Amino acid sequence: MKERFKRYLEQQFRSIRPTMAAAEYREKVLKQLMDRAQELRIKGIDDEDLIYDMCIEELGDFQATLTAFDEQEHKIANTKRNALLGAVCGVGAVLALVIIYLLVSFFVPNSWGLTWLILVGGAFLGVIALAVFMLVKLGKAKKYLPMRLMPVVVIVLVCVYLFLLLQLVAHAEFAWITFLVMVIMIAAFDAVLAFLTDFKFRWVELPIAIEIVCVMIYVIVGVTVPGFWHPGWLLCLGGVVAAIAEAIALIAVRNGKKDKKEKIRLKDKYTKEDESYYTSWKD
Repeated sequence: MKERFKRYLEQQFRSIRPTMAAAEYREKVLKQLMDRAQELRIKGIDDEDLIYDMCIEELGDFQATLTAFDEQEHKIANTKRNALLGAVCGVGAVLALVIIYLLVSFFVPNSWGLTWLILVGGAFLGVIALAVFMLVKLGKAKKYLPMRLMPVVVIVLVCVYLFLLLQLVAHAEFAWITFLVMVIMIAAFDAVLAFLTDFKFRWVELPIAIEIVCVMIYVIVGVTVPGFWHPGWLLCLGGVVAAIAEAIALIAVRNGKKDKKEKIRLKDKYTKEDESYYTSWKD
């Protein structure tokens, strides 16, 4: 019996790649078949051909099982290779940044006080790449709430680095406005993601996001444009106006759906009544 099982498995396993994992899996299946055959003998079945057929039949669509096993092993192998490649690329990027940092620091006069920005930029870029990767992965897994945190990480790091460049390199007077722009970007991007992912409270989040954007724009323009503060405060009502407009639009859409349902109901009612008129008799 064991030799028959071996021949069967040898034939079946030819359809997948001859890996060490496949060989171990083949041994595991052989043991399962032998154990099952012994169980059938204990139950009183003494026909070896019947035992063989029953054991093979219990494997089900074994080719499909082998294909799934092979694909899973290939996926795991690819994941390991990609992880190794990512680690090597990461180490290479770090070494490249350190080399660039040292070269710039040594050959550019009076640059030691700013070249650390190269290392910080590299670190930020690595975290941003990881956040983008997690964004895609969480999106595919439909884990939308943690997914929406990833753009926040990206926006914060980009804005912080931009602030450092403006403040320390360009000596910009209003470099701190970068943080106000950061809030605008976070609110706007998160509102967009709320609608793309069908977030339950997206219609509540929308006017809040609009109000945040309006307030931040009001502060930015008020600081940079003289005389804007007094008439500009009207801009802060943008969120209120948006909430009112949204409420009106939602009510209109809801009423439209109700009217449509009512028209369909009345149409069905009159159709039934007309049919009753043509088919009913007094006797």
